[in-house]
Amino acid sequence: MPDAWGAFRSRLVAFIATLFLGLVPTSFGLLTTSGSPCTDVCSKISTNTTGSEIVCLDKQFNTTTVGKDFKECVSCQLDSTYYDSTTGEADVSWGLYNLRYAFTSCIFDYPKKIVNISTPCVVTCYSLKTALDFDLTSPSANNFDSFCGTSAFADNVVTSCETCYNETTNQIYMANFLEAVRYDCHYRTPSGSAFAISPSRIFKESLLPTTTSALGTSTSTSGSSVKDLTLLIALPILGFIVLACATTVCCFFFIRSRRRKIRARRQTSHLYARWNDTSMSTPGMRHSWGQFVPQQTPGGNAEQWNVPAEYSQGFNFAEPSEPSEYQAQMAEYYSKGDVVEMMKPVFHSDNVPQMSFPLETDSKDKYPDSVPIPPPLHE
Repeated sequence: MPDAWGAFRSRLVAFIATLFLGLVPTSFGLLTTSGSPCTDVCSKISTNTTGSEIVCLDKQFNTTTVGKDFKECVSCQLDSTYYDSTTGEADVSWGLYNLRYAFTSCIFDYPKKIVNISTPCVVTCYSLKTALDFDLTSPSANNFDSFCGTSAFADNVVTSCETCYNETTNQIYMANFLEAVRYDCHYRTPSGSAFAISPSRIFKESLLPTTTSALGTSTSTSGSSVKDLTLLIALPILGFIVLACATTVCCFFFIRSRRRKIRARRQTSHLYARWNDTSMSTPGMRHSWGQFVPQQTPGGNAEQWNVPAEYSQGFNFAEPSEPSEYQAQMAEYYSKGDVVEMMKPVFHSDNVPQMSFPLETDSKDKYPDSVPIPPPLHE
């Protein structure tokens, strides 16, 4: 009897133990590269990441042990530069795989349903399921990014899906998980390099911006971008300055040439006008029409030179209407042929010097220095 009871008790304990072990889920940990410095953080090595290491709500990544472990493991993998040249595996590849695994488990319930959350975003993102599920249960160094080339992983659908989850209040992390995966599809992380996007930005309730260029090359090209921008700004300004200077010079020479032509045209017309002007006279001869100015005679007035008044008015060569008495006497003496020594003019000015020696007659001069002069008039 006791033996029978002992055997029954042993079978009962074994059954209870088997039942208990069957009810308790086995934790396989998050997958990582063999020999990686992140091995201790990501639990033991297994053949696959399981749903028991996944959480789906944003606050669970900061409040639950499972969520904290997932965040710590993935952050370590994305910051790691470890690369196994034998297998071709890298910590960054496993970190992105774990993000993709969490997204499909929480959104599409594949490969295992984690939580029951119904949102309109599932419908928006559903066309991505075929691409994100591709080779998810059999990951290796050869197919980490094979899903990127499928037509189902379209950028417009990815953007719509991210925008939808960014509008939620408890699953913004899911949008960042998807953007990190898409970034690596467009800009592959080189072997032995850390991921370009910091894990602190991924595990943050703020949507990652859609990147259009590799973040790793942004710092190296920032200098050239600034130079290009400076050049684009400076060239139009320089061209405007050159154009303004050229226009100013052209206007200067044009106006100068035009003024010269106008001045030459005015001078020519003035000469033509003076040529046909009958009112013009020798300067100083007349002030107005018909008004003559007496000319200055050397040494005094007309009476001092014994010249009749009618011949002392400048160029007034008009003959008097009747011969004067002086003209009659002159004509009479010339007709008789009397020759007398010419009376010299008398100067009444004290300023005129007098000659102190007599003029000598040139023997070779056939014309004497004396001319006939009439005798003085008889009163």
